[in-house]
Amino acid sequence: MKTLALALLLAAGCGSTPADEARPDSGPTVFDGGGVKPDPPDGELLCQPGECNYQAQDCPSGGSCLPTTTPPGSGAWPPACQSAGAAAPGQACTGWNDCERGAFCVGLTGGAPGVCRKLCCGGDWSACPAGQSCIQELFLLPAGSTDPAQAKYAGADLCAPVGTCDLFDAQACASEPGRTCQIVDPIGNVACAPSGDVAIGQACSSTLRCVAGASCVGGACRRLCRAVEGGLPACPVGEGVCVHFARNPEGVGECTLLLE
Repeated sequence: MKTLALALLLAAGCGSTPADEARPDSGPTVFDGGGVKPDPPDGELLCQPGECNYQAQDCPSGGSCLPTTTPPGSGAWPPACQSAGAAAPGQACTGWNDCERGAFCVGLTGGAPGVCRKLCCGGDWSACPAGQSCIQELFLLPAGSTDPAQAKYAGADLCAPVGTCDLFDAQACASEPGRTCQIVDPIGNVACAPSGDVAIGQACSSTLRCVAGASCVGGACRRLCRAVEGGLPACPVGEGVCVHFARNPEGVGECTLLLE
């Protein structure tokens, strides 16, 4: 079988086409584009250092390793052992340590209850239960502050549900303003995430997010396509064919030039 080299087309003007527009198919779908799903990062090593580890949950006597309630002058939130509550991940909570060991209460704003989420670090999806991934960074406000600009990263992440939306449905995240359905981790999980505005073919990163219907691949936004025979959206003429790589969700590919 002939080996195909894969390259992203960075043609002038290709970023101006709306990501959700119906397009003619420019060639056959390639279902075996190759690649492998990466190993997860070492989450425990990537946690904020302190007297305990968020992901290892190594506190004695059943205590829970949680961010300290008062940050030091540096603005960090070092972990410390605190008492654990009884609320399981996914359940409502009203205080930082209402949740069971290893989980943290997030979303406590305006007097509304929060929700318990399992702590993880460094995007280590292997630390999360089935149907979730380590995709939510934990930012915390100093005591008494309500200004989002004062929030500081706590050196920890949270497990959040994935597989909750359709990449090709423009209304998939309509109930969450400012969010679109995106690939949110290196193994192809999808979820509603903050919207991006970087066009197809332009430079992207974890903070420079692509427009809806695209994914950041190799530092540039690449258009996504439906990797089934005759699937729509397909790749426009000039952007190659729809190729499904190991990193993509099932039935999803990337518009890719194939070079003999």
